[in-house]
Amino acid sequence: MKLEVKISGLPRDKRNILVMACPEPSLAGVVAVEYLIDALKMEEIGAIRITEMPPVIAVVNGAAKLPYRIFYSREAGIVAIRQHVPIPPQIYAEFIRKVLDWAEENKVKLVVCLSAMPAAGDRESENVYFVTEEGLVEKFKQYGFEPIKEATVAGLEGAYLDAVLGRGIDGALLIAESKLLTAIKRLVDSGKISTHRDVMLILNDLVGRVGPDVGAALKLINAVARLAETQIDTAKLQEHASKYAFLIEKNLEALFKPVEAVAAQRREVPLVF
Repeated sequence: MKLEVKISGLPRDKRNILVMACPEPSLAGVVAVEYLIDALKMEEIGAIRITEMPPVIAVVNGAAKLPYRIFYSREAGIVAIRQHVPIPPQIYAEFIRKVLDWAEENKVKLVVCLSAMPAAGDRESENVYFVTEEGLVEKFKQYGFEPIKEATVAGLEGAYLDAVLGRGIDGALLIAESKLLTAIKRLVDSGKISTHRDVMLILNDLVGRVGPDVGAALKLINAVARLAETQIDTAKLQEHASKYAFLIEKNLEALFKPVEAVAAQRREVPLVF
């Protein structure tokens, strides 16, 4: 895969952290990255073109933009990749490798991928979990993050970890518990839904009606602030997160209807972010 990085310049600051979202249904990582860019008033310094993909252009205030844009905060030392469209799974691993090559060349200190998962216990906690290289585990514990005790990481998160291990750059996967994903897990555990298609139908419907999981996104933003040792004002998002939690709880009763009745009220919409 040919990946072209067009960039005006990245200062080689030893604090620099690269933050990106791992594609997952709650879209918490995507929201977190977009909020960071807006809250820190990050400067757009470049973009990424993937030549094997059909041409896709993002439009921002009338301006044509490549769909993968690079932003930078000089004050916080945070680099962020904003993804207007998802990376196709079949080229995601190669995309990550190319991004890590670029990060190493520019002496980025740490690459963090943001993701979400269902609650580990009965209810969602404020914990942010991590997976990283063995030599960094104690360091991430000191930030107040919880290590994933035992699991097998596959899919796109697995592709990210596989690409970052053994490189000369530090990397970590940060995971927040998602109220949206917890609700879906409860449905699966109850036997109300069982097929991948039913799960995607309900996920699409929920995201369409109540939006991405801003509660999980808020936890991820605060985690990045700790890593960068900076302050990020999240007041606006906190109010939204409270409303989001209420909306998810309000929809749980409807979600526990027989899946045939639920599916009849839904139309299939492709999952995008």
